[in-house]
Amino acid sequence: MVVVYLSPVNWDSIAQRPHFFADFITAYDVKKVIWVEPLPSRFPKYSDIRTRLIGVESKSIEKHPKIDVIRVENVVPIEPFNNLYKIINEKTIKKFITDLSSRIGDQKAILVVGKPSILSLEVINNVVFSNVIADVMDDYPHFFKGKARESVSNLLSKLLNKVNVSMFSSTGLLKKYSNVTNDSVLVMNACSETFYSNLKDNEVDKGFSLTNTITYGYVGSVAKWFDWQFIEKLAVNRPNSKIVIVGPLYVKPDTVPDNVIIKSAIDYKDIPSLIRTFTYGIIPFQINELTESVDPVKYYEYIAAGIPVISTSFGEMRCRVENGFAVNLEQHLAGIEPIVEEPVFWGDRFKFLNEGYLRAKKL
Repeated sequence: MVVVYLSPVNWDSIAQRPHFFADFITAYDVKKVIWVEPLPSRFPKYSDIRTRLIGVESKSIEKHPKIDVIRVENVVPIEPFNNLYKIINEKTIKKFITDLSSRIGDQKAILVVGKPSILSLEVINNVVFSNVIADVMDDYPHFFKGKARESVSNLLSKLLNKVNVSMFSSTGLLKKYSNVTNDSVLVMNACSETFYSNLKDNEVDKGFSLTNTITYGYVGSVAKWFDWQFIEKLAVNRPNSKIVIVGPLYVKPDTVPDNVIIKSAIDYKDIPSLIRTFTYGIIPFQINELTESVDPVKYYEYIAAGIPVISTSFGEMRCRVENGFAVNLEQHLAGIEPIVEEPVFWGDRFKFLNEGYLRAKKL
């Protein structure tokens, strides 16, 4: 069997749900996983060029030999204008679909779509699959504005109506979109078993170790949803502590408190030893429409390390704060400690697929 995964992120990016899904699926009776790099859903910006030049992302998880990473070449990036996009890129898309079909050959195949796009709909319409699955890990339209948001919203609705089953990574997404699906299931995020093993095996990263100092740590992208006011308030109220922020830095305030340490993204394999230096794991996300549907992977990685979590009350973290499995900043400053949950692994989340969608036995 062949699994085709139309990814919402590049393979060479910070490790996210799509990487862990692809890695998980290789443990089954799968000949290969064809990972298709995403196409842009909006017009290019100067910041895109800057990001490519600076290279703010880090190395992801190690790519399994069964995973083939491919891309659609020479596409004109005007997807917000969907009809014109299809006309201009018709030959390019047809060529890609022909190539994809040849890679699948006579093997049975399933398609997993991680991002709504014209390409995903064209692949569904022109290639035969045993099952088609949508993996919705974010509220995609809220990443965009104007025409691009309208385009992505329409494409998402069409996609969810076409697939056999839609996996939603949060209750917010499930509630919002399940009424337009044929079948839907809540498949929240988790922690990699390899990550958990490395937590036990790796030594503490001495470069980040801060002896006798309370260390608040964040690992992940720092983008428009990051709550810098949270960081400033924490820094002021805990002046003798250190706040360590590690990851791709897309936004940054004009001034940063002296006890805040900002580090570039590090390779995924190095994160376990870093996390072990944290006293608390922090998840300072703004509360808005985008984060309302987020279940952060970093929460699972923090608790796998046995680290208590301080978070704003967004998305799935709201319920955890309410139930005492995380605390908000005000609670933390008042001396309230959260309960640290037991680890949850990706195999626990995705195992339902073997009950009718993968039709394969685990090796």
